[in-house]
Amino acid sequence: MAENVLIPLPGFELPPDYPWRIGFVAMVNDQLRRLRTTGYFLPPRFFGYYFQARMPVGVGGSWTVSLDPSQPTAVLPRMLDRLTQGEYRITSERRDVPPDYLLVHDRRDGACWLWSFADGLRFVEAVEPTLGDDPGDSDDAEKPKLLGP
Repeated sequence: MAENVLIPLPGFELPPDYPWRIGFVAMVNDQLRRLRTTGYFLPPRFFGYYFQARMPVGVGGSWTVSLDPSQPTAVLPRMLDRLTQGEYRITSERRDVPPDYLLVHDRRDGACWLWSFADGLRFVEAVEPTLGDDPGDSDDAEKPKLLGP
């Protein structure tokens, strides 16, 4: 199992509008319309991307979406493989097995990094990203430590 370590990817960025370009936002809004909800999806700052059985998956907030396996999403594994010289992978061969790492994308500045899959998933699914699993684990339970500016 991968440990909880952030792996920087210097020089590797995704555009801030990447969730729109790959259809993530449109798919969530379509689902909201099918559910007959009012309003629309407010994209979070952080998104995560990974592949299971060659199918790209995007995660943002409480939404997990199977993405279209075409460009530009399809090139992510090859680009990361080249950048990390094959050391870190965001892919798994089977749908029932998660990959070792999640590609985390910060829409604010386009920065990307890899994080162990379970920890990265918790981070991008969080409404308010915090340090630690449970604020009750420390003496400062009433003051969670927030990540980011």
